[in-house]
Amino acid sequence: MDRARFCDKIFAVGEPVLKELRFMGPGFADADIDVTYNGIPAEKIAFAERRESRERMQDYAQTLLGDRPDYIFTHVTRLVTSKGLWRDLRVLAQLEPLFRQQGKSAVLFVLSTEVPARRPADIREMERWWHWPVAHREGDPDLSHGEAVFYQGVQEFNARARMIKVVFVNQFGWSRAACGERMPEDMSILDVRRGTDLEFGQSVYEPFGISHLEPLTYGAVCVASGVSGCVGFVQEVLGAESSPNLIVADYCDMGGEGRDEKGWLSLTREERDRHEMHVAAHVARDIMAALPNTEQAMASLLRSGYDLASQMGWDVVAGRFVMPGIQAACRKHAREATAIR
Repeated sequence: MDRARFCDKIFAVGEPVLKELRFMGPGFADADIDVTYNGIPAEKIAFAERRESRERMQDYAQTLLGDRPDYIFTHVTRLVTSKGLWRDLRVLAQLEPLFRQQGKSAVLFVLSTEVPARRPADIREMERWWHWPVAHREGDPDLSHGEAVFYQGVQEFNARARMIKVVFVNQFGWSRAACGERMPEDMSILDVRRGTDLEFGQSVYEPFGISHLEPLTYGAVCVASGVSGCVGFVQEVLGAESSPNLIVADYCDMGGEGRDEKGWLSLTREERDRHEMHVAAHVARDIMAALPNTEQAMASLLRSGYDLASQMGWDVVAGRFVMPGIQAACRKHAREATAIR
């Protein structure tokens, strides 16, 4: 990393990364660094395609749990601490009583694992003997240590909640071959993206976070933490406007407490937990306001999501950020070469 300061141009994937590079030391203070975001998928689909994928996800949830949920939530991520998976459970705990009041239900599918793909034969044995992925057992071929730690939180939440359930799918792939006989035969990973109503991405640390916004183009509501670089890209595109498809979970907002850097570092676990539950309550209320109640509202989110995603695709990133940066670096290099001659 330290040698990167000698490059003709450095691309930072978001504003936080730019600040981190400047923090690296004096060598980066004058380095030529541009914020150059990642691109996200931008695909226009018909509402019927979205509805079909959503119904497949609902079918799978009903097969696993016995009831058909009103909403499908997802979180597709790596199982690492920085992804803040416990925050999803905290938001759901605040959302549960709101769903009870309105008689709504939801299932959150968490797709995450810290080991290579499990063998189809093992998946089918786990399905047969302990109803995987609804229930899990610690140890091979099921839960690794890190997965077991997260699943403890899932168990506690599911034991308390009535209207929202969490299904932890600790397996690579999203098909009957990879995930067992209970999954619809024609299911694919694309259904997870097209069929979800809400995607979580409340990371503790996230240079960008492409997966947080992957379902955006299909009309999902995306919940991203304020530290994610992708939020900066959304704000770059929207300006002073807001989007019905994005909820920013700002866990760095201390509500006017005025803590300085030392104050943040001195937070006890109990103080952090109280603060996160306070933020989770705000996020839950925002989710209730954003979720569609009719097909017309769902179709509106599909249009607004695609409109936003189409301004954030790789072609846009290449034209607005990457190519101008490369051209500037080439001009700089040409000037320096001429000066040496």
